[in-house]
Amino acid sequence: MIAAVAAFVCLWCVADAAAQGIAPAAAVEVAAGFGGVYRTGSWTPLSVRFPASSAATTDGSVAVWVEDPDGQYVRSPEAALVPDGEGGTEARLTVRFGRPTARVLVERIDPAGQAEAVAGPGPAAAVRMAPLLRSLPAPIPAAETVLLVLGDLPAAERASRLMAREDGSRPRIVAIDPAAPGGADQARRLGRSARDFDGADAIIVCGRATAAVEPAVLRGIDAWVRQGGQLAFIAGASAADVARGDAEAWLPGAVAKLVPLRRGNAIETFARASRPLDKNALAGLQLPLFAAPQAIEGSIEAFEGRVPSDLPLVVRRAHGLGTVVWAGIDIDQPPFRDWTGSDSLLVEMLRGRRAAREAGRTGETARGTLDLAGQLRQAIDQFPGVAPIPFEVIAGLGLLYVACLYPLDWWLVSGRRFGPRASWLGWLSLPLLVAAASGLAWEAGQRFKGRQWRTSAATLVDVDVGGGTVRAASFAGIWSPQNARLDLTARADERRLPGAGLPAMEGRKDGAPNEPARMDVTWFAACGRGIGGTDAPAAHPSLAAADYRYAGTSDRLAGVPIAASSSRLFEAEWTCSLAAAPVTSTLKKEGQGTLDGAVVNRLPFPLDRCVLVHAGWLYDVGTLAPGQTFQPGQGRGPRSLAGAVTHRTQNKDREVAVRWDLAERDPLRILELAGFHAAAGGSGYTSLESGRLARYDLSPLLPLDRAVLVGRGPSPFDWRCRTQAPGDAAGAGGDVPPMPGEQTLWRIVIPLVRQAAETAPSPPPRTD
Repeated sequence: MIAAVAAFVCLWCVADAAAQGIAPAAAVEVAAGFGGVYRTGSWTPLSVRFPASSAATTDGSVAVWVEDPDGQYVRSPEAALVPDGEGGTEARLTVRFGRPTARVLVERIDPAGQAEAVAGPGPAAAVRMAPLLRSLPAPIPAAETVLLVLGDLPAAERASRLMAREDGSRPRIVAIDPAAPGGADQARRLGRSARDFDGADAIIVCGRATAAVEPAVLRGIDAWVRQGGQLAFIAGASAADVARGDAEAWLPGAVAKLVPLRRGNAIETFARASRPLDKNALAGLQLPLFAAPQAIEGSIEAFEGRVPSDLPLVVRRAHGLGTVVWAGIDIDQPPFRDWTGSDSLLVEMLRGRRAAREAGRTGETARGTLDLAGQLRQAIDQFPGVAPIPFEVIAGLGLLYVACLYPLDWWLVSGRRFGPRASWLGWLSLPLLVAAASGLAWEAGQRFKGRQWRTSAATLVDVDVGGGTVRAASFAGIWSPQNARLDLTARADERRLPGAGLPAMEGRKDGAPNEPARMDVTWFAACGRGIGGTDAPAAHPSLAAADYRYAGTSDRLAGVPIAASSSRLFEAEWTCSLAAAPVTSTLKKEGQGTLDGAVVNRLPFPLDRCVLVHAGWLYDVGTLAPGQTFQPGQGRGPRSLAGAVTHRTQNKDREVAVRWDLAERDPLRILELAGFHAAAGGSGYTSLESGRLARYDLSPLLPLDRAVLVGRGPSPFDWRCRTQAPGDAAGAGGDVPPMPGEQTLWRIVIPLVRQAAETAPSPPPRTD
């Protein structure tokens, strides 16, 4: 009987969907991530495609609903449907999966603005659309490392084994070869913006594959690198073709011509290869020779000849806030394709072996549970005037309640005081005692939890002077004294930046156009399988469970539920282009590795507790007022960066490293350490992984031709939150107190001035 009823309901749902013109489940194709691989907690590109056979899909837009860590569905901003080139239509979105269930609910909006639930939550569609719910392949855990490979590179899979940790885990290799069957469609579904590649820890691109990848995808990867990503670019003989495409900015310079590779000693030494190259196989190999090799920025880590500028083979350089390491040999082609040294060469380019060694066992113990991002979340989740009720108070109230129930209540109704007929008092005394105990418990909760809205926030602002870009991240928490819904918005105050109100710079130094300003607001959750984590097997049982949505754009959340005496945490990321440089600098590196020159603050506010960082050195600046100049060559000189970050202390004749405090609750101290985590010793010092804060680590830039000015100043973020209590009319709520703006860490990446001897042109080396 039950089976017959279920079959009837399913048939009725399909018939009702067909009658309303809703596309059947088979007519909707949903793909996520890189070749179907995506990670919880990371921004993920999502493609929703309606084939040509589906009805009424030629126009309109699409929105999707995905779960946050509490199991509540979040509706994304709408994305327009565009032709896919095969007769159908497609919409591209970017979402965050907060649960490992991988459920996606699709909603199509026609041109008139009427929503048609292809698969959507809500009372009106819950029964009718239940069979049309889309489920994707399960995501991988948030703590897993992902290496995205574009091209046919067998060495990548072998290199991941060399980067394995002591617990046996190793990076997940996601290889997309546009020339392989089905690879062109996977490459076409890759993202177009920096946010779409948030799920990759590093990207490896083969030069021969760039011609088959859409230019918009390459521009998205380039934007991702400039915002803190790590790119390994393999382009030997293929560099001549790359120099005429959209990946030209990843080359160290302009290619003059191709020259033969005479010897392989340099590349064998860099790769630490256990087996040398076959000299006969080197015949006919071509490498790019740059027009101005002495003008190459960054560090030439392998070269052929007497000096690095003769024939660079491996170059590591800064690219915005990220790094690009270029290898001038095509390890995806013979004889390097099957050479075991290609594995270790790739590991050295990514420096994965060193990272795995530095992590050690201390890094493995906390992996997948608490990380620096989770510790920052705990710090943000602290509010002034809000504290847990002490155990002594809870125990005292419990003992008082028990004492009132037995000795006092028994004494009143036993008849010894009011006579044998006083038993009727029990009907009155017991409710009064329960009410009094409940009132005391409620008053104790109000005493420690408070009766007012509370907020907390911490912000990190990174400015790339060379590229003229800004990346800012803000983490905010809201504590509520009542059941309510929140309308949350994050705005950027450009008056905090130099040149406010002026038009954006024409373009970057490499000639590429600036990206438009963007603000993204989302939930802030911990990774792992703990309560409220993104990989938890069960959703957090929130008392305010309800779906909410983005209000048109990615910087507005509407109707976010929050329960009384609870908190919600959010994060926002803002990227934009500068109108003017925040500093003017003549800093240059001396022969001993120290800095000389001067830096002038052009920001409209002072930087407090300011330091200047380069390589392994740190210069104490103090307060740098607007227009004030700092000269690192004057004063007492630099001190150890690792010692300053880890707060080492002097004990007689030796330094004593202070262990990282896992109970640290200063948000800026956590951001300070995460911003130079590798320079401080990595997880070998903290016993914690960086988590989502790894993309803010500027340690890879320090050995290159970059200096970082670090200080504290006002926040450029303007969080606005309005509440609407249940039962109130729309817009009848009140404003939550503004977020505190003093918790902001500013970091300005400054390119060093190259010496005249380094930039002087020289004749190309002999190739005969």
